[in-house]
Amino acid sequence: MSIRATVMASGPLKGIFCLLISGAIFAFTDGLSKLLTLQYPPGEILFFRSAFVFLPIALVVWRTGGWASLRVVNGRGQLARGFFGLVTSFMVMVAIRHMPLADLTAVMFASPLVLTALAPYFLGEQVGWRRWTAVLVGFGGVLLMIRPHGEGLLWPPLLVLGATVLIAFRDILTRHLSRTDTTNAIMVCTTGFVGLGALSTIVLGWHMPDLEGFGMLALMGVLQGVGQYFLVSAFIHGEAVVVAPFRYFTLLWATLYGYLMFGDLPGMETLAGAAVVTASGLYIFYREARRSGRI
Repeated sequence: MSIRATVMASGPLKGIFCLLISGAIFAFTDGLSKLLTLQYPPGEILFFRSAFVFLPIALVVWRTGGWASLRVVNGRGQLARGFFGLVTSFMVMVAIRHMPLADLTAVMFASPLVLTALAPYFLGEQVGWRRWTAVLVGFGGVLLMIRPHGEGLLWPPLLVLGATVLIAFRDILTRHLSRTDTTNAIMVCTTGFVGLGALSTIVLGWHMPDLEGFGMLALMGVLQGVGQYFLVSAFIHGEAVVVAPFRYFTLLWATLYGYLMFGDLPGMETLAGAAVVTASGLYIFYREARRSGRI
């Protein structure tokens, strides 16, 4: 390989590496969240997570535009995105206590399917019969994972599925906001909204963290911010068509951490459903890339 070809290839490879790292970090912080829910209320966990996320975010803002990059143009859009971020965070935090990490991660893979289904109505995008078929097949995989007639609690996976719907609305708002507001502004506003919303739950009763608990809360928040940095870097260094499919490796990380931290392993229904959802998501991404001429 020539020097020029090596340089050209280094960008996508760096993007893939950053995405794999971000997936590993997010899966690990999910594991920390699950541990913390055994002792602390969801609102308290979210507040401390948001507070410590600001440390790496401040570094990113300082290096990519400073205070000027935090200018808010679409205030209503920022509030709406913050609201969706707050509600989905609470839903996931409540459900994660009762679900294996791999199961939760697999169900959340349905978010691109929901976004595709909503795109014609909220983004004005055309969705052909092939992508609609992929959406329907993908939701069949979700039903297989949820196992509505199987054993175990039904409400936690349904809560996560509801969160994926709201995440799709959040992503739609993000697309609209990106036309007027910077990534830094979006990131800071949503984090601040979630932190303040979580702080309001103090009236419901919080448990004062001990030194170990405070350390875990701080670690979770800082790592969340670092994970966001690697996630953004992934799509800076590599095109989405190359990088995004590697997001599904997060399921491997979630399975590994779930086993090491809790002794959980996904069942055959979860693995089969996750495979269907992953294949549907990858096909939808492939069709979108072809439609836009990126491949």
